Amino acid sequence: MLKKVFNISSVHPWSDTRIFFREATSIAENLDYQVTHIAVQNQVSTNIDTPISIHVLPKLPRLERYKNWQRIWQKIRSEKPDVIHLHDPELLLLAWFIKKRMPVAPIIIYDMHENVPQIIASKQAIPSIFRKVMKRPYQIMEKKLMQSCDGVIFAEEHYHENYPNLTCPTVDVYNYPAIRVESQALPKSDVFTFVYIGSISELRGARLMIDLAEKLATKRDDFRIRVIGTGKEVEIFKAEVELRGVSKWISFEGPKKFDEAFQILQTSHVGLSLLLDNANFRGCKPTKCMEYMAAGIPFIVSDFLMQEDLKRYPCGISAKTSNLDAVVNQALFFIENKQVAKEMGECGFRAFQEAYNWQTEEAKLISFYTNFEDVTL
Repeated sequence: MLKKVFNISSVHPWSDTRIFFREATSIAENLDYQVTHIAVQNQVSTNIDTPISIHVLPKLPRLERYKNWQRIWQKIRSEKPDVIHLHDPELLLLAWFIKKRMPVAPIIIYDMHENVPQIIASKQAIPSIFRKVMKRPYQIMEKKLMQSCDGVIFAEEHYHENYPNLTCPTVDVYNYPAIRVESQALPKSDVFTFVYIGSISELRGARLMIDLAEKLATKRDDFRIRVIGTGKEVEIFKAEVELRGVSKWISFEGPKKFDEAFQILQTSHVGLSLLLDNANFRGCKPTKCMEYMAAGIPFIVSDFLMQEDLKRYPCGISAKTSNLDAVVNQALFFIENKQVAKEMGECGFRAFQEAYNWQTEEAKLISFYTNFEDVTL
């Protein structure tokens, strides 16, 4: 009989790229496990070709999410999986509960996507005087609950810094793209094109890209910035583009199917990853930068990100995002040095093939799971 894995999130949509299309799919395809994926319903149809059993939860307001925890517990109690792979910090409470209530408890793996203590410490919605007060008890509770886990997966290397005393096995599994591409060679757009793909918010550089378009347009007319993705404030940014009269140079184009979006990347000249300085971003490796590598284009990235990576593979340049002139100058550099941009793009494509792809991370994930095979039922 195949061992059972429950891959669970009470927050993320069922079609989350990392949780379902990368991790759950890799486990189902490479190990002798029957995978059940439990996550939140969205507008994406679950009628897809997959060996994974998909069980959707209703999307609930934050204060009612406990109802989904009850649904998850009932399914765990009735089906008794061998491995439970959790993706939300609030589900650490469920991990503790499972270990207390089940006579033969399953292996529990916690997949840490975000550094929650750092988010609390930098969250603008919380008055600064209360941030440290809230951060400390959360850290104590989190570390106590994590003792119920048999293994921890970190989505970023620097998350380790807050957990030096973890005694269970750990592994870093980065959110690198699962793209199969043989060549980055596609004809470029006639107009020099900067592109951004991903979630759209002020923290992720949306307003900075509008500022860039406005100031760069005072120096050059032959460029455009294409912004692909969704976010709660997209309509606000679109209105600002019109109000500031920069619609000739920047467009917010909404979400696109992956194949179409990737073709836009390939035909663009430079990718943008202009995250504003924030504690939760420091040390991370933005997935979009790896997607730019896969598309064979260089990128401009915030100067607190990927500095060691750029030394190893000089496939992009960095800029201080609090300094608009610095960002404009880096954009001008690429416009005025198209051959350098081409060579950096080729370097990025090589980096993607050699190191920054999901296949490298999949191997680590599978090896990590294999460590538990002797102790699962």
